[in-house]
Amino acid sequence: MDEDELLDLVDDQDRVIGTILRSQTDDLNGSGFLRAAEAFIQNNHGQVWIPRRQMTKRIAPGGLDYSMGEHVKAGEDYLQGCLRGFEEELNLQLKESDITFVKKFAPIKNLDYFRALYIYMSDKIPKFNPSDFSGHYWLTPKELIDRLNAGEPAKRSLIETATYLLNR
Repeated sequence: MDEDELLDLVDDQDRVIGTILRSQTDDLNGSGFLRAAEAFIQNNHGQVWIPRRQMTKRIAPGGLDYSMGEHVKAGEDYLQGCLRGFEEELNLQLKESDITFVKKFAPIKNLDYFRALYIYMSDKIPKFNPSDFSGHYWLTPKELIDRLNAGEPAKRSLIETATYLLNR
């Protein structure tokens, strides 16, 4: 990850209004929103591959995470960010036809991101980067929600996304 990668800054309709360095995104103060591409690897049993973040991570250290999550860089669309993320985080070189778009989520309280969710169907555990993740689980959306409701640390938006998967 490049801490100073250039990201698009978007308005409340997800239209680009400028750019911002990633290192400057901690407090947007209402100046706009960012974009993220998120994905789950889902197996044939309906379980999703959920990694545990390393304790050294700045956001949600030691918490549960999406199978893949990436900031969308300036000039990229969500799909491009997703494909890049699979390659960078999980060493998977996928093409557009390998993944399915599920939903675009609007920003939620205390999370200034538009998020596009994708699914990649596979029964294989990816060759993840050990500097990113310390472990992993195959969980159904309900099992994931139960863990999150029991206080398991995780990225803030994971509960909303898992609930959507369970109810779709």
